[in-house]
Amino acid sequence: MPQYRIAIMSNSGGVGKTTLAVNLAYQLSRMQKRVAIFGCDPNGSLTLFCGLEDPPDANNTIDYVLRQEFQGNYPLFPAWENHTQRIDACLGGLILTETSQRLVLSKRGEYLLADKLEDYPLPHDVLIFDCPGTIEQIHTVALAASTHILLTLKPEDKDIDAVAKLLNWIYETRQELRLRPKPSILGVVPNGFKDRAMHRDNLGLSKIEGIESLPDILKQLNIPMFPVIKDNAYIANAAAAGLPLGIYRPGESINEIYRKIAIAVLEANWGEA
Repeated sequence: MPQYRIAIMSNSGGVGKTTLAVNLAYQLSRMQKRVAIFGCDPNGSLTLFCGLEDPPDANNTIDYVLRQEFQGNYPLFPAWENHTQRIDACLGGLILTETSQRLVLSKRGEYLLADKLEDYPLPHDVLIFDCPGTIEQIHTVALAASTHILLTLKPEDKDIDAVAKLLNWIYETRQELRLRPKPSILGVVPNGFKDRAMHRDNLGLSKIEGIESLPDILKQLNIPMFPVIKDNAYIANAAAAGLPLGIYRPGESINEIYRKIAIAVLEANWGEA
């Protein structure tokens, strides 16, 4: 089986990227897949959500992987090892603010992660890149290394506008980097839905004429939309406990949505015209 490399992106903070990353990883592990999650965000939320300690130094983060001298000894930490032996995490943190500046000046900086993964392949079936909340150099590096892209947002006006800008950036940057094959957009995951007018309108639930909803827009772009994840205290509580929802509360119905996303990853086609 070829290795799937999934970049989870948005163009706003606090929309559930890391939540999606850890829950997707856990569901994939239940399907007997080995998964490595890469924390590409300076806020370091992956460390908390995996229940891990802060890395002692930059050599124990993804910053080390993104150096020219890196020779394959990935700083991977097992996640939830009392529950699974199939998930590892390569952590991020504040050091990534310096990493981004260095990559701009590096030869083949945009391709550095892709180059390292090609030169020193990992045995995992799926790699997940948990990207920052705004478009920056790390986004470009993750895009160049990915085979597929997942987008997540809250059904807010500003988030939908931000994702529209992100989609334009993805289309343009794939072309500029001459990526072959181009990483495919797997779909959009609406997250944090609350039963209020803006969310209902944006998801097409209000049935009001003249309002172009997110499903309408995505249909025109031929981009799938996954089932809506409702705002749920158990998701936040699980993250605070350093666990995926599937371990924290295995009977919660939202786990089925994460399972469907995991199936979509494993059934995904490669490349995009």
